[in-house]
Amino acid sequence: MKKTILTTFLSLTALLCFSQEVKFKKDIILVDKNEFLSFEKGGAFGAVSYDLYELVSKKKILTLVYNNGGTHMELSDDYTQIKFITTGVKAEISGGDLRQAIKLLLKNDVLKADGTIDETKIDLFIKNYDENISNRTIINR
Repeated sequence: MKKTILTTFLSLTALLCFSQEVKFKKDIILVDKNEFLSFEKGGAFGAVSYDLYELVSKKKILTLVYNNGGTHMELSDDYTQIKFITTGVKAEISGGDLRQAIKLLLKNDVLKADGTIDETKIDLFIKNYDENISNRTIINR
């Protein structure tokens, strides 16, 4: 019984220590209350896009596009498209939570702590996480 409680406690502690808080405030993305990237919001026709820029150089590095699959009430077909501007490639992941997409990029060291992108990690990220959703989805209108 004591082993179970100790294991549960250590697991929860590890989760809390490694979780990151991502917030969108005005035109800045904050990670753990520190300014990380700037962004511009746009989009139309059921898709919302966020262009992400480095804070210092103002260089556009990513575009995150949340797509609801043409259905407002159905969440199972929502996905996020991550466009890597510097290399011209993209990845599509299930779900529409842009904060989770940023956390996933941070976890895989594609986005570095200083708000820059590590281009050497992009291909591995795409191989591991791209679900190619838009090419296998049919939208009936």
